[in-house]
Amino acid sequence: MTRQKISSEEEDRLKEVQRFLELDFNKSSDFQDIVDLAAQLCDKPVALITILDKDVNRIKVRSGVTFEVMPRETSFCQYSVLQDEILIIPDASKDYRFENNPLVLSDPNVRFYAGVPLTLDNGLKLGTLCLFDLKPNKLTALQEKTLAVLSKQVTCLMELKLGQILLKKQVEETEAKNEALKKIAFMQSHDIRHPLSSIMCLVGMVKDGIHPVDKDWLSMLSEATDTLDNKIKDIIRET
Repeated sequence: MTRQKISSEEEDRLKEVQRFLELDFNKSSDFQDIVDLAAQLCDKPVALITILDKDVNRIKVRSGVTFEVMPRETSFCQYSVLQDEILIIPDASKDYRFENNPLVLSDPNVRFYAGVPLTLDNGLKLGTLCLFDLKPNKLTALQEKTLAVLSKQVTCLMELKLGQILLKKQVEETEAKNEALKKIAFMQSHDIRHPLSSIMCLVGMVKDGIHPVDKDWLSMLSEATDTLDNKIKDIIRET
């Protein structure tokens, strides 16, 4: 068994993987319904939605198994994400890529695999919608088409769910900014008014000949200026 050579797009692909790992695949039944349907229509005991991470293959939705993660180097899906179409392995025990794979040589003794990559609009592949069987098997042409269509449904649903998360974050950020702007407006109308009024008053006293420009006047002006400067810095920090 050898780990598949990493493609030139792997770094970009892994960035997309990290974005989509934000999704809670169990929050609704949509993904589970697709996986169950794939297993039923293709007549296979195991169906999975997987996300291929840097070192592990993350099983996000499953039918027929309970484990949630496996090493990337033993995963079948590492090969699926390197091609555009469905990958079918009728009998893994006769495929050189899996001749030393523990999933084939020991429990659960996998034989059949079929996987379609979950491909984004930018061409990057996150993982697969895949099927397993413990005996050599195949898919009919109709089943192959069905799995391909369902994989597109998974990808569209993932993009929709992630878009909803990002939109919610944007709304929350906008609301937070609006609150900050309200606070700034309050500071401008109240906190700044006092030191600014003091400065204008001191300037007016000199202008009207009420107070000479002496050390006391300069000290008061300096204090009022420092107060105003600190208030402005507070506003900048808030923004």
